[in-house]
Amino acid sequence: MQSLICDALVIGSGAAGLRAAIAAKEKGVDVLVISKAAPGKGTCTIVSGGVFAAAEDKSTTDRHLSRTLQAGRGINQKELARVLAEEGPVRLKELVGWGIKAEFHGGYLHSQGRAPIWGEEIINCLYRQASELGVRFFNRLLVTDIKVRQGAVGFSAYSVDNNEWFAIAADAAILATGGAGALYSRHDNPKRILGDGYCLALKAGAVLQDMEFVQFYPLGLAEPGYPPFLIPPGLADIGRIYNNHREDIYEKYGITERPAGERARDRLSQALFTETYRKGNEVWLDLRGLSENDWNADPFSASTRSIFGERYGAKRRPMRIAPLAHHIMGGVCIDSLGFTAVPGLFAAGEVVGGLHGANRMGGNALTETVVFGARAGKSAADWAINTSKTSKEQLLNDLKKHDENLQKSGPALNTASRLAHLRQIMWHEGGILRNKQGLTQTLNEIQQMHQETLRLPLAGEPRQIQNKLELQVAAFTASLILQAALRREESRGAHFREDYPDQDDVHWKGHQQVLISDNGEPVWSLRTA
Repeated sequence: MQSLICDALVIGSGAAGLRAAIAAKEKGVDVLVISKAAPGKGTCTIVSGGVFAAAEDKSTTDRHLSRTLQAGRGINQKELARVLAEEGPVRLKELVGWGIKAEFHGGYLHSQGRAPIWGEEIINCLYRQASELGVRFFNRLLVTDIKVRQGAVGFSAYSVDNNEWFAIAADAAILATGGAGALYSRHDNPKRILGDGYCLALKAGAVLQDMEFVQFYPLGLAEPGYPPFLIPPGLADIGRIYNNHREDIYEKYGITERPAGERARDRLSQALFTETYRKGNEVWLDLRGLSENDWNADPFSASTRSIFGERYGAKRRPMRIAPLAHHIMGGVCIDSLGFTAVPGLFAAGEVVGGLHGANRMGGNALTETVVFGARAGKSAADWAINTSKTSKEQLLNDLKKHDENLQKSGPALNTASRLAHLRQIMWHEGGILRNKQGLTQTLNEIQQMHQETLRLPLAGEPRQIQNKLELQVAAFTASLILQAALRREESRGAHFREDYPDQDDVHWKGHQQVLISDNGEPVWSLRTA
């Protein structure tokens, strides 16, 4: 087992991780970023729409905060939301100063990446800045375990390329691992975004909250043979959405907010899911009547003109659409500086819960990465500077003790088919429309799957070992989402219970939190918002 030591370790190389690394390095500490792929690749940042929400002055700061709280349905952590609105403009102007190719338009900063990887320019900008500062990178590592000792945080990680295990020790660590959108059969996340950070946080003793709140983006291409392309909300509002009975979806479901794909994501997703997966209809988006000015109304829409409009054919014929799993609002509990409940452990980005409440306003995800990435990086560096350096070597020795699981034999399992099945049942029963029967049945099945994965031998080809480890993560994270959804007996934001269709502020205006007890069982509680 190889060893790695640093002052501040960042797990994840999306926008939150890179911004955290920059902030930590600016404080003068040794920073190491590790990730599953090359820096920025395989992250939600690079495949995002590349759009940052930002205030322009004091009046729009208040409006940004108000819209964020409105989307969150009364359970945002207001301190985090206020920081986002106030610091967002500073961080975005910082990106411009670092040379990002982007433009401001209508209260948003639009990255000028190329479709469908609109966020590529964000990654390029932040990676360039981090590299120039001297941040170190280690790629294609899968972090599997965490140990916290007084004065140090340690991790076990597997290298697929080298078929080798690594022990990593740092004075402070930042989780920036993203969410878990790839737990669903229809999603726009990279396929390996399965919830690693949630599992690591719980193992360390941190608290998670709001795991039932999974955001689905309603406007995803659903044409056979085409990728699940993200369709800009502005285009959908100019065009027409209807089912195969020619019924207008907005009219049928009373959706009046505009742009609906941004301000009514939950209700529009529920409408499209009902039409497609409950009623067996097809839903179509017709953009044939759009003018060139319509296609170029905003930078996001304009960027899709060539691929979606021309190559995929949206200018010539109606296109089938359906929702996509897009973002997890839940995650690790932090304070406004990025501290978790575990000394020396910090978090930023989508792995964090609380900022968005029950639903997320469009554009806030990327702004969150740079605002709270900067805060977590600075906090982690300060912690590393002021913490004793005497315990890292001992922690490395503890990590190097080979787990019996690495060599044990056990039953074989087709991990690819099991993960595909997990995604299917999560989509149909643990996603947009939920009820007690479906949640209970799916939870029982996935918990059984998780127990099966724990008995798997971590041996064989490197890719097999990686798949086994990631199936464990996927099953555990999926079970947390299902448990949280089953416990919350109301509908709020992105969480819709068919058997409890109303919002219940008397009993449920708060955050469901979970931690792992000493005997390894999840302990749930409700904290009033």
